[in-house]
Amino acid sequence: MRSKPAAFTAAAVVLLLDQATKYAARHVLMDGIPRDVIGSVFKMTLRYNTGAAFSLGWGGPVFLSVFTAVACFLLIRYMMKIHKRKQLLWLGVILGGAIGNLLDRVAMGKVTDFIDIGSTGWRWPTFNVADIAICIGGIAVFFLFKGEKRLEVPTKETEK
Repeated sequence: MRSKPAAFTAAAVVLLLDQATKYAARHVLMDGIPRDVIGSVFKMTLRYNTGAAFSLGWGGPVFLSVFTAVACFLLIRYMMKIHKRKQLLWLGVILGGAIGNLLDRVAMGKVTDFIDIGSTGWRWPTFNVADIAICIGGIAVFFLFKGEKRLEVPTKETEK
């Protein structure tokens, strides 16, 4: 299996899963009213996020859309240059998540979030499938790149 097509297929699968679950959440859940899935630990609560990750309110939807679009463009350029299968696959997962949230921002000016976890009075900020893909992909890429040997930049001493 070729690495680049697999990476872009991973991006497409994440994007489709993200958009399908967001669509379902917008049409099944009522805004802000939680539905228990696994007791009070795992709920579905429809919320809309106009800020960045974890509802951090910096930049606004236009800035975040432009920032994400540029990041996606740079990610695709980088993916076209590298040839390592595992890194490509996980970068594809990140790309799919980024495009999923970008589509929401462009279409609605906000991102649809609906996964709500926590217990004993503490709740994690509500998130979505794209957020999961970006986080897991980012962690995987970090460890894959961390495990590689660094390329040494030639210096005058090493050239002799």
